[in-house]
Order: sequence, then structure tokens, then C-alpha cells
Amino acid sequence: MAMLGLLELMASQGVSESDMYRVALIVNSYWFPDTYLTIAKYLKEKKNINWVDADPKEILGYNYSSAAGYQNILSQVTSPATQSGGGCGI
Repeated sequence: MAMLGLLELMASQGVSESDMYRVALIVNSYWFPDTYLTIAKYLKEKKNINWVDADPKEILGYNYSSAAGYQNILSQVTSPATQSGGGCGI
């Protein structure tokens, strides 16, 4: 729901579709860092694509960001990327 709200706000301000995809990928990368670090690792190892050169619309699509797409990526990387630190402090 938060992403939908963000996208609706951007649409109401006349933000282009390509910019909305770019922002959505940035936000998802903060919300799900391990997932997108692993996808970045896959892109580099298997496709020789740097994260900054990846197409946000493609990365947010079924082949990468769906449960099935991500499971497929996990099966192809040597080890999933993880982010150290964080936590809620409780």
C-alpha cells in the first residue's frame, strides 16, 4: 500500500513512468535490501550487468521481483547476499 501511495503521489505530480520505476526500485531496495543485493550479485555474476545499468522496469517485473523469479535467481547465485547490521534495537 505504501508503494501504491508513493506511485500515486508521483503520478499526481506529473512524474514520468520511467522515473516512477527508478524510484520504486530504489525504495524496494531499501525495504528489501538482501533481496536486491542478491539480484545485483546475480546480474553481475551471470549477466555481467552492473546494478546502476539494470533496467528498473525489468528488475521490478516477474523474472526478478516475484517470489518465483527471485527463487530462480537464488538457485543460480553462489550464495545470497546479506546485509550486516540493522535490527530494531529491541
